[in-house]
Amino acid sequence: MLIKTLIFNEARICSKQELILGIDKDADNYRGLEMCLSRLQSKFKNAFGERLFRSVRNRGYCLVQEVKSAY
Repeated sequence: MLIKTLIFNEARICSKQELILGIDKDADNYRGLEMCLSRLQSKFKNAFGERLFRSVRNRGYCLVQEVKSAY
C-alpha cells in the first residue's frame, strides 16, 4: 500500500501524513511509518541492490526508481 500511494500521488513527493492515510491508519496516532519504510527499503535493496525511495527533508518521501503498476 505504501508503494501504491507513492506511485499514484500527483505530486512527486508524498508527505508522511499522505503515506499514513494511504495505508488506512490514523495520521494523528500512527507511529510505525518509519519502521515500515525502513523494512520496505531494505527488502528492495536486498532484492535489486538499489534504493526504492528517498526521504526529502521536511517534505516527505519520493520514489527514485520507475515503478510500473498493474492496477
